Amino acid sequence: MYLVSLVNNTSVNLDHFINSWSKLYSFSNESVYKASISNEALTKTDIQNLYEWKNGMKLSVLKQRSLDTKIKAKLSIINDFKRNDEVNIEAFKKEFKSLTATVWKVFLLHIIEPKKYPIYDQHIHRTFLFIHKEDFLNISNTSITNKAKEQFYFDRYLPFIEGNNIKDLKKLDEAFFAFGKFLKTGNYRKLVE
Repeated sequence: MYLVSLVNNTSVNLDHFINSWSKLYSFSNESVYKASISNEALTKTDIQNLYEWKNGMKLSVLKQRSLDTKIKAKLSIINDFKRNDEVNIEAFKKEFKSLTATVWKVFLLHIIEPKKYPIYDQHIHRTFLFIHKEDFLNISNTSITNKAKEQFYFDRYLPFIEGNNIKDLKKLDEAFFAFGKFLKTGNYRKLVE
């Protein structure tokens, strides 16, 4: 039997946390992600598949329209960013300023350079706050503005990853996602009492 400990202790090794919680990760259609993310040049189908994977289901009419007009329409620009050794973040933000949903904008950045830019969502944010002994209880898709989410991602989350020399960003995402979902259930209270 495999048990995962829940201890909010800064002396606990982050690698151990990632290894433990990534084993509890479960997300549908993981093969869709793996099939498209490593392509050197993306197609519109790759983009469609990746965003449906991230969404966990087929996109709504509004989300599909946004994907078509704000992302897929700029496929050649996306592939230009992907071909460069380093993404110019200011140029990326300027090019995709009409993409206001931070989760989608960061996911696009992840698609472009998956080994440098991790995925971001409410579960990732919640886990980060828990690890840093900050208020994680009120994190949801609507509790923080997109501007604050983007600021958090670039000013706190990326430096945290770089400072801890985390190499396997997919495994990190899996662990933080699984743990953040667990925290959202409220069941963690039974384990820490």
